[in-house]
Amino acid sequence: MSSFNEILQKFVNTDYATLVNIAKGAINDLLPVCKAVDPENDGFLMLSSIILSAIGSDGKLTYKEKCFLKDCLGFDDELIDKYIGLYDSKMEALVDKFTDDISTDVGATTLTLVTAIAACDETITREESAFIHKLLS
Repeated sequence: MSSFNEILQKFVNTDYATLVNIAKGAINDLLPVCKAVDPENDGFLMLSSIILSAIGSDGKLTYKEKCFLKDCLGFDDELIDKYIGLYDSKMEALVDKFTDDISTDVGATTLTLVTAIAACDETITREESAFIHKLLS
């Protein structure tokens, strides 16, 4: 079995287009679960919390991360700026609770999405790694 750092490195070494496809697939798989736990927002708040917490976990937004979100979500520049502006540091706690309360399969999908987002700029920072590791525990 691969170590945690080896798995993260595999994501970092994955090409951009593949990471976009991985993230899109994970988003599609997570949406019904997010709708179930966040029916009043049709899953938008929960799914956005996962995505934006992955982006915000290291306190930096790289150009590649912004492009990655645009490619995954199909947003234009104006809409992606508004979307990113929704980030609230409380979202991370919401994601942590979400991963505590879901099945192993959904947890793996969530971790896949978060890791793909973190790796899209060809590096995973120590803070991003810590966030991913925290979701595992």
